[in-house]
Amino acid sequence: MQTNTDILPQWVTKQNDYFPVKDNQRYLSKSILEFLRLFRHFHVRKNEKITELRAGARFVLVIGLIVLLALSKNMFFFGIVLASFLSFLSFSKIDVLKKTLSTCTTTAFFTFLIMLPSYFLYHSTAFITITAKVFISTGILSLFALLTPWNKITGVFGRAKSSQFIVFILNLTISYILILGNIAHEMLFALKLRSVGKNKCKRKSFSGILGTVFLKSISLSEETRQSMECRLFSGKFEHPKSKINPLDFFPIIVLIFYIILFIYIL
Repeated sequence: MQTNTDILPQWVTKQNDYFPVKDNQRYLSKSILEFLRLFRHFHVRKNEKITELRAGARFVLVIGLIVLLALSKNMFFFGIVLASFLSFLSFSKIDVLKKTLSTCTTTAFFTFLIMLPSYFLYHSTAFITITAKVFISTGILSLFALLTPWNKITGVFGRAKSSQFIVFILNLTISYILILGNIAHEMLFALKLRSVGKNKCKRKSFSGILGTVFLKSISLSEETRQSMECRLFSGKFEHPKSKINPLDFFPIIVLIFYIILFIYIL
């Protein structure tokens, strides 16, 4: 009596000794991780419950502090703002702390390198003041961007009676970044799963992904135009009414304190 192994051809029952050559896929892995960080940043910040009034007060505080830092020449005022900034940053989450410090430290380092020749040419110590201003200003801006949802930031521009067209472009741009980024992330992940052994044609695969994302953006823009025509979009946004919370005015109180301190030091 013949068994199943006797009926099957010999090449079927032969053990497969194929071992694919290892390939370097660090670029694919890093690209996928960067997309995941981008999505996590947008989705987490969007889900935070912050009113547009509080976001607007934060925006006014940030702009006011940057203007005061630019006008001030007193290192004592710099020290107070820097101590307040670092104290607030110490109570933030660890990811916010790392991103803020990396951003402001990098920009301050490049500013220091650019301004350093002025000390040897003119024996001026202004590069220290400028570096400190850049460090604090970029840190405040980075902290504001990390702690405030992007839809609330665009809502602030809408309530400030700025051009509704600009607000529309900002909202649409951020939405398309998420949609097209998700498409590119899925295609990169599929490419990594299907890449077996050493693949010498990765450039063609990447160019194909870019081309597909470009074609998808064209179709999405056409669908957006058609939907705007069907819904008779006039270019105006309706902002939902939110309850006023006394904590929403706290950034304005902080800004008033710094303005009084700035005038007193002068």
